[in-house]
Amino acid sequence: MAFDRLTLVIVTVALALFVLVLEMVRRRALAERYSLWWLIISGGVVVLALARPLVDNLIFTQLGISYPPSALFSAGFVGLVIIMLYMSHLITLLARQNRTSAQRIGLLQHELDKLREDIADLKHD
Repeated sequence: MAFDRLTLVIVTVALALFVLVLEMVRRRALAERYSLWWLIISGGVVVLALARPLVDNLIFTQLGISYPPSALFSAGFVGLVIIMLYMSHLITLLARQNRTSAQRIGLLQHELDKLREDIADLKHD
């Protein structure tokens, strides 16, 4: 089966992304739970690139899409928006945990200062 240059470039880049994500997980630069999204995306891109004639002829013609690359671009954009929404959710959770931890540390610091004052007062008596 012969592939055109575009398909080869897309498959090469997607496989490079796959390897990069695995390497980042191995070096602990990327958490496993976040790497799953990127592995799924890179695998999906490889499958779509290899099945491009089938996808172009069957799916896009059935949906009435006359220019398949625009549909793929739109699907990629939607995928990135979903990932950004997920990451925003995680950032929100971490910000709340950070604020709660800072408040607890402040309360503990206040109690520690009060205990030190009480100990200092007992030494003076």
